[in-house]
Amino acid sequence: MLSRVENRYNDAEAVQACKELNVDGVLAMRTYTARLLGKNPNLVLHGGGNTSAKSKTVDRLGREVDVLYVKGSGWDLATIDPPGHPAVRLQPILELRGLDDLADEDMVSELRRNLLDPFAPTPSVETLLHAFLPARFIDHTHADAVLALADQPDAEEICRKVYGEALVWVPYVMPGFGLAKRTADAFDEAVRHGKTPRVIVLEKHGIFTFGESAKESYARMIEAVTRAERAIADRRHTVAVMPGTRLGSMESRVVPRLRGALARAGGFAPERGPVVVVRNEDFILEFMSRRDARHLVSTGCVTPDHVIRTGPEALFLEGAEYNDLERLGVRLDSEIASHSRKYDEYFDEMCQLKGVSKKRLPGWPRVVLLPNLGMCAVGATVEEANVVADVYEHTMFVMADAADVGKFKPVSREDLFDVEYWSLEQAKVKRTTASRLGGAIALVTGAANGIGLATAEAFIAHGAHVVLSDRDGAGAEQAATRLGPRASFVRCDVTIESEARAAVAHASRTFGGLDIVVSNAGTASEGKLDTREGADALRSSLETNLLSHNHTARAAAEVFAAQRHGGCLLFNASKSAFAPGPGFGPYAVAKSALISLMRQYAIDSGPSGVRSNAVNADRIRTGLFGDGFAESRARARGLSVEEYFKTNLLHREVSAKDVADAFVYLAEARSTTGCVITVDGGNAQAFPR
Repeated sequence: MLSRVENRYNDAEAVQACKELNVDGVLAMRTYTARLLGKNPNLVLHGGGNTSAKSKTVDRLGREVDVLYVKGSGWDLATIDPPGHPAVRLQPILELRGLDDLADEDMVSELRRNLLDPFAPTPSVETLLHAFLPARFIDHTHADAVLALADQPDAEEICRKVYGEALVWVPYVMPGFGLAKRTADAFDEAVRHGKTPRVIVLEKHGIFTFGESAKESYARMIEAVTRAERAIADRRHTVAVMPGTRLGSMESRVVPRLRGALARAGGFAPERGPVVVVRNEDFILEFMSRRDARHLVSTGCVTPDHVIRTGPEALFLEGAEYNDLERLGVRLDSEIASHSRKYDEYFDEMCQLKGVSKKRLPGWPRVVLLPNLGMCAVGATVEEANVVADVYEHTMFVMADAADVGKFKPVSREDLFDVEYWSLEQAKVKRTTASRLGGAIALVTGAANGIGLATAEAFIAHGAHVVLSDRDGAGAEQAATRLGPRASFVRCDVTIESEARAAVAHASRTFGGLDIVVSNAGTASEGKLDTREGADALRSSLETNLLSHNHTARAAAEVFAAQRHGGCLLFNASKSAFAPGPGFGPYAVAKSALISLMRQYAIDSGPSGVRSNAVNADRIRTGLFGDGFAESRARARGLSVEEYFKTNLLHREVSAKDVADAFVYLAEARSTTGCVITVDGGNAQAFPR
């Protein structure tokens, strides 16, 4: 059996970590082993789980007080720092155990009231559980293997066979004060009967281990999860998997249709939508090929904590026909609408059953399963979508293991609803702040430097996800890395149609689709048209400064058509389109034709909601003006280089950022198409006519 967990504790590393953290030894060790837990996704994911340690410290008046260092709500164990375990006065919160009941809001108020640092993060919703247990160090995870056993109809019987007398079993109770009391009472009862508890399993929820040292508590967690893995291996039976065909090549054609359907169902404005991340590892495709896959998916979440990420149920598209894309698009609209109605019915039923009034969360799916193609995770950002994907990938592990050893029976819909609409659980999710280009996916060509890079930077700053494309693949990669997770890159020579199509497909594979294209790549070609050199330069310029733009626009238009949610084509033209310069015919002719191309797309694509606009810039210091080109153009005008860049009505040099700002404006101007915006400091000869 290959274990998914292993004991990564290292004495030397622990000592070094304590030196580097430079805090109280108990807190330092708490931080070290918490990180070990958090770095294993088979134990916890994205803010899940919690850890604590009991110690003594000194308050502001110099008095020694007992404290509980406990994970702050929303902190991620994988990257937690000492401030992520705020200190809470222990004695006052221990006294809360004497209460018969405590409302969630009152519990949070009591926890915050007893923080040593009033500006520290709010302690975990399970702080009282950590406080009521006597152990010095306590670890809590949602380990996959343990959940596969805890999500069984006979889970208690199974877990008692696995852990024997060391087990404290706690039937399902919603997190909070009630669970804390129930768990502490069960622990005390076990001790009264002469048992020595080492493991606490919460039905349909997770596992706790504890010890007098961080090392002991962590080692017990690894041991307990390994035991669960062995039990699964011993009980596993063969499951029928229906043969399928991997269709990864269809991904960039299918996913935009899904994204468009989700955008319409979610009420996104035109040219905006969610991010869709696709996972298609072998295990994921095998899971969707199981004969019981549809049943497992419809059964629920493996632990209530996951509902805030994935919703109560994924959308499973059985019998999908990917060859007929138009028919697939219609079916996606229908299935997503049906999923939303089902969610609304669930919401109304739960509110009526519980006699409560809640603000309904969006009912469209957060996870869409496309057999033979992949698992599609949906989010407002790529970071959020990847969190959903991670959570559901491990959901698949648990569902499969649970079904293979018995019957997958997670928490009921009634209990799941309580957690989904629990304000303390919702507070864990970081809401995306509205931004000018939030929800937009853009492709910028020629983005390794100059205007393209400035535009990519501006789009990222205003909330868009951006693919940077350039012949200089290394430069595009470097820029994308600097811009962060909402940026991706692809090496592309847009004069080659297949490469332009590949760049557009990359956007669909990476973020789920495409809303905006900034067609910026180009070269500056000089020469007199009545010479052989000029004629050759014209031919080359038309290839780069005109036809390459059409390669990109055509490929983008196909994605826009698949999404059926509008689209925006933005072209970087030039003032030369209206006011050619001497000896600059190859460039000016191609740019004049590019304006015509833009206008034609506006006419032909307008009925489909696709906009087409251009920016006419002039004399921007970019790579185009290298290798003596700036000096050549200045001489042609009888100017110095500095005069050349400032010769305009405003007498100021125009920057790449000025051009980028114009592209941002056009990306927002949803009632504007067929428009040319000049960014040249003012040139009367080049005023659009």
